Amino acid sequence: MDYINNNSKIIACDIGASNCDPTPHIDNLLKNTNSKLYGFEPNKIEFEKLISENKDINREFFNYAIGNGEEKLFNICEYPGWSSFLEADIDYVKNFHRFELDAVIKDKIKIKTKKLDEIEFENKVDFLKIDVQGLESEIIECSKNTIKNCLVVELELSPIPLYKKEKKFSYVCKQMEDLNFNLNMFQKINTKTFKPFILGGSSLNGLHTLIQLDCVFVPSYETINNLNSEDLKKFINIMHYSYNSYDFADFLIRLLEKKQDIKIVEKYRDDVAKLKILKKY
Repeated sequence: MDYINNNSKIIACDIGASNCDPTPHIDNLLKNTNSKLYGFEPNKIEFEKLISENKDINREFFNYAIGNGEEKLFNICEYPGWSSFLEADIDYVKNFHRFELDAVIKDKIKIKTKKLDEIEFENKVDFLKIDVQGLESEIIECSKNTIKNCLVVELELSPIPLYKKEKKFSYVCKQMEDLNFNLNMFQKINTKTFKPFILGGSSLNGLHTLIQLDCVFVPSYETINNLNSEDLKKFINIMHYSYNSYDFADFLIRLLEKKQDIKIVEKYRDDVAKLKILKKY
């Protein structure tokens, strides 16, 4: 969309950047826009994989943990995606296929965390993704100055906590609401089946029981209406390329038209009409 190019870089920040959970929606943004990604991954093995697999100059990775600034014990689990500063609630997760085995702690290491608000980026963070296995609420609490300037915040949350001492879904949503953000959509909905039920011949398949939700939060509509033109362009590109949220992008384009006294929404609609659009859920 060369008619909605952002002049300054879209700054994306991925906290918990391990490739064990691929992020094609972020890859698509980096591929198609003027963007830069900062990724944080405390697991050294997973960090080294990121470095070896990513040679893009617009991706920069750091081998440390974002948190409240304190030193903590980090649990390295059998499956890297379960590694966390928290311990899995085995009594709950053992109800589902493989979880009990994947969550086995293999090692514990001390890590000094850093507050996100203390990290210096080349510009404000526009797009923040936090996937830290139950510690999202703590990071939000120590990242308020960063989050308040974000255009999109994506959080991996569980309706029922998978980890001991993990804050509930409703608690984290209230944190974001207090920062003037609304839950807009789900990037991914992860469901599982209770053992021993198998669906479609694979224990990986889920049915209706919600396990994790990749929640996409956006600023309140009052805030959106007051965004400057450059932020609107960034916002449009994030919602278009990362989330295929074409109707929301259309809404934002109409706001941009008013601010710049231009006419581009019909061109955008013509472009979207050529795409194959599927209802997500």
